[in-house]
Amino acid sequence: MVRFVAYLVIALLVITLVRALMGWIARALQQLLEPATAQRSAPSYRGELKQDPVCGVYVSTETPFRKRVGDHELYFCSAQCRDRYGR
Repeated sequence: MVRFVAYLVIALLVITLVRALMGWIARALQQLLEPATAQRSAPSYRGELKQDPVCGVYVSTETPFRKRVGDHELYFCSAQCRDRYGR
């Protein structure tokens, strides 16, 4: 009985080590295979959040994608949403 428990504990330790090793290898391969542009983070903007009127995403008021309509300033998540607005 003691031998069985010892084998069980050893098997669990080996399985845990193999899973951890496979996870490390997978993360290393993923970092090597990702293109360099995917590793860059999105630009972070500060300021108040406003809702994009086209797609509904909340964007910072410091976004470069804006459009003035009358006396209102509208903020967009992308140039595509800005161009699609009001068509």
